Amino acid sequence: MPNDPIDDVIKREGGSKATNDSADGGGRTQYGISERSNPEAWADNKVSEAEAREIYERKYIKYPGFDKVADPHLQIQLIDYGVNSGPGVAIIKLQQILSVEVDGVLGPQTLAALLAASSREVNNQLVAARVRMIGKIVSKNISQVRFINNWLDRALQFLV
Repeated sequence: MPNDPIDDVIKREGGSKATNDSADGGGRTQYGISERSNPEAWADNKVSEAEAREIYERKYIKYPGFDKVADPHLQIQLIDYGVNSGPGVAIIKLQQILSVEVDGVLGPQTLAALLAASSREVNNQLVAARVRMIGKIVSKNISQVRFINNWLDRALQFLV
């Protein structure tokens, strides 16, 4: 049985340690929950693990529909990609790989195409899409180069 995807994300996001890196556009972050994207969680100047778990469940698993992805490894990668880049971006990249209508919604057409495809192949193509996106981010904003090794390590750990 795979690990709890929220446990995995929290671990990759650095756990309970709060950060405030000026090069990180999200601002203050704890448990991977950024102040910019989740100001309500930061109302008391800290994020609890319970708040982080609720946000991940609601915004990065249920809302985008990643809980409907049958392959656990691909599901965890989509959740992680969604946390890093936004669920819509993760879905768009998945739809491009599956050659279905690109609308950013994980609907019946995308899920059916996913069931018909090789999960391993789709998963590895998604890793490649993440790596290309990281390259584009750093090319456009050289200040982000300081994050490149961590971003690449994170994306590449999903290769199967």
